[in-house]
Amino acid sequence: MLKEGFHDIDYNDVWERSVGIGVLGYGFMGKVHSNAYLKIPSVYETVTAFPELFAMCGRNREKVEGTAVRFGYKGYYTNWRRLVEDPEVEIVDNCTPDNLHCEPSIAAARNGKHIICEKPLSMTVGEARSMVEAVQEAGVKHMCCYNYRFVPAVRLAKRIIDRGLLGRIYQFRACYLQEVGHDPEEVVENVWYTSGTRSGVLLGIGCHIIDMARFLVGEIVTVSGMLKTFNKKRKSSSGGLEDVVADEANIALVEFEGGALGTLESSGVSSGRKNRHTWEINGSKGSIAFDLEDLNHLHVHLPDFSAEGVEGFTNVSATGITYSPGTVILPPGHNAGWEYGHVHALAHFLDCVVNNKPVEPLGASFEDGYRVQVIMEAIAESSRTGDRITIKY
Repeated sequence: MLKEGFHDIDYNDVWERSVGIGVLGYGFMGKVHSNAYLKIPSVYETVTAFPELFAMCGRNREKVEGTAVRFGYKGYYTNWRRLVEDPEVEIVDNCTPDNLHCEPSIAAARNGKHIICEKPLSMTVGEARSMVEAVQEAGVKHMCCYNYRFVPAVRLAKRIIDRGLLGRIYQFRACYLQEVGHDPEEVVENVWYTSGTRSGVLLGIGCHIIDMARFLVGEIVTVSGMLKTFNKKRKSSSGGLEDVVADEANIALVEFEGGALGTLESSGVSSGRKNRHTWEINGSKGSIAFDLEDLNHLHVHLPDFSAEGVEGFTNVSATGITYSPGTVILPPGHNAGWEYGHVHALAHFLDCVVNNKPVEPLGASFEDGYRVQVIMEAIAESSRTGDRITIKY
């Protein structure tokens, strides 16, 4: 039945092209990335291509089908090899558990797919190096999804540093704290870093602040670290007792190429902390500080630009800046949420694929992911030996 005044939209005319997206994994990150792709066309008024949610993949048919339906995918696979071979998939987005990052990503590259892989890039340095070699040989675009690079306040911090407004950087201190494992009686299945892949806190969230350190301050050249497992055994939901092999907290002292010192701390046993990610940078001309729980603001102390008699940090809103993603369609003062980091990260990668732009320096390439992996293994080695370790790539 025709409706008076109703105009059909031919989406083939609206979009110059679409890009088929294949997401591996239907868990937390699979949902977060799917949500980001859906939001890109509505958050950005001008998008160079439409991210078409073509296929999701997971081993549990019922769960992957349910998630794929909710997000509007055209279909799903239960075998990741079929997805990375599908000619309608142009971008493979690997949101699988950490131990499944390597093989599917390499296979995707060999099938000519552009690849996004969740952090950490892999479980080991060897795996990470093989992933870098695979994407370089295939000539495909690649990005390790360190989403906090795309938070507007972080991009404001990057601009301040690149303009030299902090002067010579002296110190960087960062922490990433969660409480999930603080209770010794919590069953192992409910403690993410001790169950499943048993990746540990350093690989799970410590990698974020290592990437942030490199992104903002520069290369790390030496590390001294300590990893600790406080609860060496945990009950399982079945009533048994399991060994805990993953680290629950870690601290590292690092030296940067430019001479700055840094401290990096991540923990899964910090009672009361749900997802505390903070850092501060001190320089000869000023300081800046960031708190993920207040991700729309950057705390800035620049004495040379302060009004006379006004000292200390200023709480600067990053929602209205024009040179970073910001909140895009929202006016200044309308705050972005945590998911905006992924929206901006995936929009960046989509633009790089469609317009053949470099992923770096704003995005983290597989090479960046590999370097974070090297640093994490050096911290672990330092903890085992008690030695200060020089970073070698």
